[in-house]
Amino acid sequence: MGTKSLVTEFASPKEFFEQIAGRSEIQLLSNEHIREFYADKKILITGAGGTIGSSVARRLNEANIQQTFYLDRDESALHALALSLSDTAASHSDKCLVADVRDVTALESIFLEIKPDLIIHTAALKHLVVLERFPREGVLTNIFGTLNVVEAAERVGIGQILNVSTDKAALPTSVLGKTKLIAEHITQDKSSSNMVTSSVRFGNVFASRGSVIETFVHQIQNNLLVTITHPDVTRFFMSHNEAANLILATCTMRSNAVFVQEMGARIKILDVVQRLGEALQMEPQLSFVGLHNGEKLHEDLYEKDFTATDIPSIVQLPFSGNVFTPEELRGIQLPQSNEEALILISKLINQIEVRSK
Repeated sequence: MGTKSLVTEFASPKEFFEQIAGRSEIQLLSNEHIREFYADKKILITGAGGTIGSSVARRLNEANIQQTFYLDRDESALHALALSLSDTAASHSDKCLVADVRDVTALESIFLEIKPDLIIHTAALKHLVVLERFPREGVLTNIFGTLNVVEAAERVGIGQILNVSTDKAALPTSVLGKTKLIAEHITQDKSSSNMVTSSVRFGNVFASRGSVIETFVHQIQNNLLVTITHPDVTRFFMSHNEAANLILATCTMRSNAVFVQEMGARIKILDVVQRLGEALQMEPQLSFVGLHNGEKLHEDLYEKDFTATDIPSIVQLPFSGNVFTPEELRGIQLPQSNEEALILISKLINQIEVRSK
């Protein structure tokens, strides 16, 4: 029984999330609200084959939003997404676009062809432990990929971009968090009277591909040791539906800011494991392995004062002023090694710390 099979034991994915996470799912947008704002808009989702991108795509599809385009470098993921949206896997349709955000020429060509009103940029490398080993890959996708998206959009004349970030960007200690914080500032610094840019921070999306929930289910049901970093470690979790609705809700506010959803209290990972064991009717065997490089015991959502928005449970961090000039962004050199990548990350984070004060 994998994670998907475990979900079927509950009445719905919503019930599965609420029982294991130990809190109610936050409801933000109805289909009517989505149609009201998005019905006449052309939307392009980068990383559309991933957990977050596909959740947004399905949510728009549920609301019958017709002009949505799906971009990903993984053609198999696009095929699976197309299959989930219709009875036939129409991955050959004009709405499925194969391209890598690392390729600015391909992006600009696609943006010129589609002319979307809104780009939802979810494409990223998100596995914390992997990026500690391969920081160059994180730089190429999370920093240069984001820079390519916003610069191509600026040249083509796209009106709005939302960059999907992570709670690990708040007071970052990892390559993942630092590259995503840099991406937030790159996005924010490109805002103008012609293009609204913003970011939204996520907690861990529950039972996403490669998530800790998948790992725990596999370990429990195969009578393996369940590896937890620390007895007291906590994380913020959100459901697939919350993730999709948060993105779509923040786009409606059209503000140059970083948005965050209040997700309630941090959830103790040990409690999540015990609830999964109860759902599987098995007793988890625990092993505490210690925090990995770059990991925190407790994540943060924001590092400075925030203000309320018109949407309950969503707050925004104020614009901190431009950190990177256009000349500085154009002057960033691609790192040729992991060592060079770490030096670049350190340099850009230091610039953020100095200029954001």
